[in-house]
Parts: sequence; C-alpha cells; structure tokens
Amino acid sequence: MPTRAAWRWGGGLLALWLASGCTGPRQPSPPKIASPSGTSRASDAELDRRARALAAYGAGIIREINEDGPGLVDYWTRAVAEDPANAALAREVARRCLSRRDFPKAIDVLEKATRGPRAAPDPGLWSMLGFAYVQAGRTNDAIGAYRQGLGDGPEHLTSYASLGRLLVDGGRVEEAEALLAKASSQQRTNSIFHLDVAELLAQLSIRNPSLRGRLATKALAELDLVEGLQAKEPVVLLRLADQNQALGRTNVAERVLAQMAEAGARNPMAAAKLVEIYLRSGRLDDATRQLEALRKAAPANPMPPYYLGAIALDRRRFDEAAEWLEKSLLLDPTQETAHADLMTALLSSRRFKEAADVLQKGRLRMKPSFRLEFLGSMALGRLKRHAESLDAMARAEKAAEGDPRLIDHRFHFQYAVTLEQAGRSEESLERAQKALAWKPDFAPALNFLGYSWADKGVRLAEARDMIERAVAVEPENSAYLDSLGWVLFRMGKPAEALLHIRKAAEILKDEPDATVLEHLGDVLDALGQAKEARAAWERAEKIESSPTLRRKLGLTAP
Repeated sequence: MPTRAAWRWGGGLLALWLASGCTGPRQPSPPKIASPSGTSRASDAELDRRARALAAYGAGIIREINEDGPGLVDYWTRAVAEDPANAALAREVARRCLSRRDFPKAIDVLEKATRGPRAAPDPGLWSMLGFAYVQAGRTNDAIGAYRQGLGDGPEHLTSYASLGRLLVDGGRVEEAEALLAKASSQQRTNSIFHLDVAELLAQLSIRNPSLRGRLATKALAELDLVEGLQAKEPVVLLRLADQNQALGRTNVAERVLAQMAEAGARNPMAAAKLVEIYLRSGRLDDATRQLEALRKAAPANPMPPYYLGAIALDRRRFDEAAEWLEKSLLLDPTQETAHADLMTALLSSRRFKEAADVLQKGRLRMKPSFRLEFLGSMALGRLKRHAESLDAMARAEKAAEGDPRLIDHRFHFQYAVTLEQAGRSEESLERAQKALAWKPDFAPALNFLGYSWADKGVRLAEARDMIERAVAVEPENSAYLDSLGWVLFRMGKPAEALLHIRKAAEILKDEPDATVLEHLGDVLDALGQAKEARAAWERAEKIESSPTLRRKLGLTAP
C-alpha cells in the first residue's frame, strides 16, 4: 500500500505535468496551439487528444507510486504518442527509459516526439535521441540525429560535442574538422565549449599522425581563444592548463596555474599541478617552494609532505626524506607508496629496525603489498632475522600474483640472497639461476652464482666465466673483483688472485670488508707471505670475528 508521502510525491509530479502545457479540467488557460482551421484556439479533437495524454500520464504516476516501472513507461509512452508536441513530457519519459537502459523504448518515444507534423521543435530531444542511438549501437543514426538537432537554428552545445566525438571515434576527419570549425565560429564566448572543441581536435591529431601538425595548431588556437576570454572559473582554468600541457605548451600551462596558485588556499589543485610540472621537468627547487606553500595552505593534505619526502629521497637526503614521509603517513596512514618510500629512506640510512617496524605497521593498515614485503625482507635480513625475512619474501611473491611484471630477475636475485642468508644454499642457487634465465647478463646474479660455486670448489671454470662477465660490466666493483680473485685462488692461481683481491681491498680502504681481508690473508699465506697474511686476518677479525679467523690467528685450537 503506498504511503501518504508517496501520494504527495505523485501529486507533485502530476502538478509538474499540468504546468508543462497539458490541458485538463483543472488548468484554466490551455496554451494556444494552431488548429487545422488556422485559428489560435485548439480544436475539440486536439483537446480530446491532450486529455487522453493527461490520463495516460496520470496512470503512469500511479504505476510509479506502486513501484511498477514497466507499467509507468508503458502509460507514459502512450502519453507521448497522444501529445508529441509536449517536449517536457517526451524528455521526461525518454530519461526514465534511458535510466532503465530500455534503449528501444527511449528511441520509440523520441522518434515520435521529433518526427511528424506535430513533433516538438526541441534540439535537446534530438540530442537525447542521438544518445539513445549510440547506446543501441546505431552510430550512423546517432550522427543523423545530432546533425538534425543542430539544424540551422541556435546551436546546441551537447549535440556539437557528442556529434564531434562520434565523428572523431569513426575517423571521419574532414567531417569532424568542418563541424568543429563551424562550432568554434558560432560559439565565440563559451569557454567550456572551446575547451571541448580543442580536446576533440587533439584527439583527432593523435589518431591521424599525418594531420597531427595542422590539427594540433587548430586545437592550440582554441585554447588561445579561451585564454583570451579571461575566464575566472577554476574548472575552466584547470582544463585550460591540462590541455596546454598535453599539447606540449608547458610554459602556458605553468603561467595559467601560477596565476591560479596566487589565490593560495582557494586553488590547491593549481598548486598541485604546478608541482607536477616542476617535478616532470626536474625543477626540484621550484617544486619544493610550491609544496611548502601548498602545505601551509592545506596542512591536512598528505600530498605536500609526501612529495617533499620524495624530493629529499631523490637528493639522497635520507633522514630528511624519512621525516617528511612520516609526516605524510600521520595524515594518511593508508598510503602504500609513502610506506615503501619511507622504508627505502630508512634502509639507505641503515636504520633497519625502524624499516622493519614500518613493515609491521603497513601490514596492519593496508592490503598485502609487494613493495612493502620486498623491502621489509631486506630490512629483516640485515637484522639477521632470517626466518622473518624469508616469510616476507614469500609474502611479496604472493602479493605479486596477477602482475607478472613484478617477478623479474631482480626479485629472483634478492630471493636468492635471502635464502643464502638463511642457510638454504641449494634453494638460493636455484633462484639465482632463475634470475639469469630472465636476464643472462645480470651482473649481480652472475657474481652470486659464480662466487657460490667457487666457495664450494665446484664448477670452477663456469664460475670464472660468470664472474669475469660480471667484472666486464662493472670493472670497479669490489665484490666482483674479490669473487674473481677467489675463483682464481680456488683454481690454484694465487698470484693472479692477489692482483684482483688487492684491488678490491684498495677500493674498500675507507670501509674495509671482513670477507675481502680474510681472502687477502689466505692468498698471501698461500704465497708464503705469512706476516702480511696475519696482518690482513687481524684487520678482518676486528671488523667481524668468526671461528675460522680465530683459528687462522691461533686464537683457538684448530
């Protein structure tokens, strides 16, 4: 049973119908419509037809109150058939049909309203008919409807834009150009319309490379016209800037946005787009100034501190980057990218415990993330929490399901390192080989696999070849030089080995490495230079003590 409120609503719709031009016993002054005799008074037949239209409309209202959608449309369709000159009714019925995706019914209603001797002269109905044809897949009919709506009278902006898009989509370049030229000449003061024309011309230029120069020039002329109109509306200015930038006129986009940004907090979007321009062009100082201004204007916006952190990270100011990124996450703790960038900054600062803490917080605040788990695994590995590091790497691989681009040679290599640190040597070698299957010249994997074989004393010729290929890529990489020396030592060539390991130790003189120094001592000892060997082992033992080093130094029983 319909509620009292529903009846009141239905009565309101009926009142709107009566006000729209339909006659009936409660409407004292019916509109003047020419009768067949040429007089201004409607004929009895005309009044009777309108009465039937009103009855059908009222019946539709009752169906709507009772939630009978199909019944409503059926009765209202009859109303349009009885009184097609009533454009308001036709538009409302068509709108209902379109909202229900009943495109055939919408087309039927609109065809009755736009054709025949009693058709409603309303370009908006032709535009709706064009839209309905598009939805029904009748593109050519849609083009005809839109053209009919334009006619020779006042221009209908919706029809121009829709028809232009159909012609653009259909590759009908000459027709589209002619239409847009006509549109531009007849709508000299409408900024939004000229932006639409420019956008369509730009689309045409992209789809027709041979005409790109000419069409782009026309699009830019439309944008110049918009700028000349000196519009103040932010929506117009933002579109003007976006389209200039898309067409390569970044300087114009910057000028428009800078003028908007002078309004401060009222136009944060302009400031944000300026930041994007500055970042894309590498103008980090300009971006920083704009971000600082935007941060003051919109202190609750997490974007400015995020990008300030990203700029600091790019400049390798890792502690500053971490500070900004933490501020951004306070404002929006669900940002996956900010979490990952913060972990990168912390890892680069060797703040491994804090990076691992970020991983735990991120797991609580967002869905599984490949980047967070991958970076977290690296942090946990540096903390020697190897079981947790392996778990994070497995989580990263699972999070990457559905996006095979993430599982590449770099991922397999890092997985190999993680497995090796956890003591799962055979599995680590398998992962390293997967990395090389992806990228056969990937130097880190070549060195990793070659060194692993050399350290085990197996497949030494293959190991040497792999390591030499890695050294060829990075001749000054101390790890690769040490590996080359070590495989030569394992092959019984200590003199050749000494050259490479000594060079590696020289590269690392400011930050000596225990493994390189131990290898240096072993080679020197094999060459009979016992004093120099002991000195190298002692330096290694001070950096990172191990049972092996202590035995070599005679500090523990062999």
